[in-house]
Amino acid sequence: MLNLLAQLSRNRALAVAGLIWLAATVAAPGQTAAFQKGLAAYTASDFAGAAQNFTEDLKHAPSAEGWRNLGNAQWQAGLAGPALLAWQRALWINPSDPNAAASLRFARQSAQLDEWPLRWWETYSLWLPPNTWTWLATACFWLTVALVFVWPVILGWRKSAWTQSLAAVAFGVWLLASAGAFGVHTRTALGVVRSPATPLRQTPTQHAQVLTKLPAGEAARCRLSRGNYYYVRTGSGDSGWLEKSQLALIAGAD
Repeated sequence: MLNLLAQLSRNRALAVAGLIWLAATVAAPGQTAAFQKGLAAYTASDFAGAAQNFTEDLKHAPSAEGWRNLGNAQWQAGLAGPALLAWQRALWINPSDPNAAASLRFARQSAQLDEWPLRWWETYSLWLPPNTWTWLATACFWLTVALVFVWPVILGWRKSAWTQSLAAVAFGVWLLASAGAFGVHTRTALGVVRSPATPLRQTPTQHAQVLTKLPAGEAARCRLSRGNYYYVRTGSGDSGWLEKSQLALIAGAD
């Protein structure tokens, strides 16, 4: 009996905590009406309606949270490809988002999809948000220039041990930040297949031989663009041409 009462108390506490979180989310400042409608639709298990409203919300306030919510709704609505794309875009904005990362891992395992084989500099670039690497590299570059050239040459001030040490540190950070920024740049070529049974063609023409058909959510890296086609290599190792409308780049917003 005591165990049953304790269990009921825990369930009641979880329910109250959930209601408090829901009320705080709906009342939070800065959220659009579309987001609130999407949240209400998701709570009512209207996942298609939730996805539609979350999509509208992202047009006005793009964020990692917005993409993550959209991915959750699309997955529940049975839209595997768009859901994986949304979670990837959430991680593009905030690489440390644990919920989006966990959802992405679960979805890939459920759909038996391979991950992208990232290069070391691309994996390294996941440590910080994309814009952070650019700002850090720019700041450290100009700090190095100021300490090495402007300070002693233009201003005529005497070099000291601390300025030389600071210049060395700034130069080192610039190198590291540049590697991160380069990783961000090469990751812009990564994309997700939108629809199931998408034909991967041998040449960039509509009547070309179909090499294989890709599942929704398949990861692909763009190598070349020609007309309305991308030449891609998929996470499973296949290469060929995809129509541009059939692939969504994670750095895009469409």
